[in-house]
Amino acid sequence: MARDRWHELCESVAENDGLPTWEEASAWTEDKLYFWHRYLEITTTAMVGHPAWPAGLVYLDLFAGAGVCTMKQSRRRIPGSVLLAAQTSKPFSRIIACEKDRTLADACETRLSKTYVAARSHVLRGDSNELVDQIVELMIPGALTLAFVDPKGLDARFSTISALSRNGRVDFVALFADAYDINRNVELYYRNNPDSKLDQVLGPSSDWRSKLDQLPNQSGLEKRRLFARIYEEQLRQQLGYTHFRHKPMSGPNGPLYTLIYASKHDLGLNFWDKAISKDATGQRELF
Repeated sequence: MARDRWHELCESVAENDGLPTWEEASAWTEDKLYFWHRYLEITTTAMVGHPAWPAGLVYLDLFAGAGVCTMKQSRRRIPGSVLLAAQTSKPFSRIIACEKDRTLADACETRLSKTYVAARSHVLRGDSNELVDQIVELMIPGALTLAFVDPKGLDARFSTISALSRNGRVDFVALFADAYDINRNVELYYRNNPDSKLDQVLGPSSDWRSKLDQLPNQSGLEKRRLFARIYEEQLRQQLGYTHFRHKPMSGPNGPLYTLIYASKHDLGLNFWDKAISKDATGQRELF
């Protein structure tokens, strides 16, 4: 059974190291990272050294950030997704991090250099959509890849997910910006632009415009559910994913985004369900 090391990992980054951090973290950010921490611990504990994965496990972060986040209100520091991966109880065979902001990428690389997996860590500087060929080259054939897709908005193209999924087993969690991006901008920016960011995220032949027009209930909730279903259908039909979970995330002013988990095996879904069974405060999830 994987041990919950969240507070221990938070203590490890509590002291200011003088490097940049991501400054916009809120309670829902901590919950998201807590879920991801639990998933990584559960999965690596079960799968590192397992005969099914002789090449080990690879960690991939497409929007890596600086490695440490600062809470907006309390100024408390918490580990970012890459540092969580670098400090799992059982190590990844390789860590691949991609970050567009060079200042944040430099900070991430410096922090990774101080971990016990420094020699097997790679930080790429640039847009992960444009660097996908380099990312694929770093992936280990025959390994299980766990990918964290955490953009600020509609920035992870379907073509990128497709390229990664063609190179072995890739299970991933993606931030799907259905509330603060899609709902706000679908008519203003995306409806009349066939090459919109929304089209690039949903992929070819999603037919989202006609599906939206046919939606009987045009409430914000139903539209968010529709677009999450469309994304899931695209992953299922075009990339062969079979197991999904949608985890809506909200702030004090309402819905923000949905975390979408995708795997090609029911065991991965079982691990994710265990990971999100409680939040960072210890409150249990009601399914």
